[in-house]
Amino acid sequence: MGGKHYLLLPKLNSQQVEILARRFSEIGTVQTNVALVVKSREGTIMVSEEGLCWSSFDPSDVVLPAVPALLSCPKEEASVETIKRKYFRASRSKEGTTFHVLPRLESSSLWRKLRALDQCALAPDEHAVVTFLLKRIRGDCEMITDFPVEGSTPLVIGRKRYFDSKINPEMAVSTLRVVEERGQRNSYLRRDGRIGPSPVSAPGRHDWLGLFSDLGEWCPFNPV
Repeated sequence: MGGKHYLLLPKLNSQQVEILARRFSEIGTVQTNVALVVKSREGTIMVSEEGLCWSSFDPSDVVLPAVPALLSCPKEEASVETIKRKYFRASRSKEGTTFHVLPRLESSSLWRKLRALDQCALAPDEHAVVTFLLKRIRGDCEMITDFPVEGSTPLVIGRKRYFDSKINPEMAVSTLRVVEERGQRNSYLRRDGRIGPSPVSAPGRHDWLGLFSDLGEWCPFNPV
């Protein structure tokens, strides 16, 4: 998309970053800053700790052989609040709570390209977190849908027709699309990743621990 190739990766802990850095050092010059960068004869590959890899050429042959080593790493312990901040921010007002979801691609400048191509880049761990948040909302939430409901506003992106819709949380959960899947009816996060403001049923610590413990290989952190 946009002349670049993208790979969704697990979120990375410090040990996994080191594994990728060693892998990259075999093919070119490695730099570390906000993202891990390797410059080779073919071009530049960048990998963020958030779990996104992008390059001007297909980086699969370089990155994918390192994935088994990444997945074999022990998980790092992190506080519940630290893991929350990797997925969303929350703010409160008199109208309720607003969640600002931070997906790898689905709220980026490529959001429109994904919709125009009828594609979805919401990773499984992001899907689980968004579903968890939607289930706590009381009242309708704003989503982009590929089906109309009462009060929807049509939205044409490329040659695809969508709708800016307010739907109940149950419908949002059942239709929320995840990468490599497509249902008969699909909903998507808004481009800004915003859910709310809305009254919410506040999850307890036990709920958060259960959610983050169930994210599997996509999240290399154990909540404590």
